[in-house]
Amino acid sequence: MSLPLRRLMVLFVLQQLCLWPSSPAYAHRPIFSQETGADPQTAIPFGEPDVSQVVYRELTPTQQQVWLTVTVPKEFKLFVQIGVPLIDRFRNFRPSVAVVGPGLPAVELPFTIPEGMGAVVFSTKEVENPRVFHEHFTGTDSWILRSETVRLTEQGRYYLVVFCPEGQNGKFWVAIGTREAFTVKDLLEFPSWRKRIREFHEVSKR
Repeated sequence: MSLPLRRLMVLFVLQQLCLWPSSPAYAHRPIFSQETGADPQTAIPFGEPDVSQVVYRELTPTQQQVWLTVTVPKEFKLFVQIGVPLIDRFRNFRPSVAVVGPGLPAVELPFTIPEGMGAVVFSTKEVENPRVFHEHFTGTDSWILRSETVRLTEQGRYYLVVFCPEGQNGKFWVAIGTREAFTVKDLLEFPSWRKRIREFHEVSKR
């Protein structure tokens, strides 16, 4: 396939992706990072805070929190969404997500946060019937547990920390942003993205 034709095909897929009726579950750009996310020093970085992005991770007996980080401007409204893959053993898995950073209220947490920061915690414990979401391009299904928008008054670095107060373990994904933005390079990487996302959702095992 010639390079111009390849680019046209990629742009067509991008157009269809942007037009797909996914709201309020946006077409997320996946973030695959080598960082462990075990603490603030190894937090998984998001890019631009308004761009729709998603990270796929797992809480385990040896890692009870996953830290992510994002830098925002002053008076920014951050969209946050958390879900779990639609796999029966995660049916009752209810992780929480804490937004940690400057200008947020003091709150008790089961882990230590950087000095001078506060937090807002979004629990999913009370969610009984989460919404099922089918992601068309990867052919995967999820339960969306919670979607929130939090107002961050101060500019700077913030963290999202996924944890489970009940000590449960399991796979989850956490997403931020609502602006769908993909480059040609992103679309060229889509086949490898799709494979990794399907493996995370254990699609081939069902």
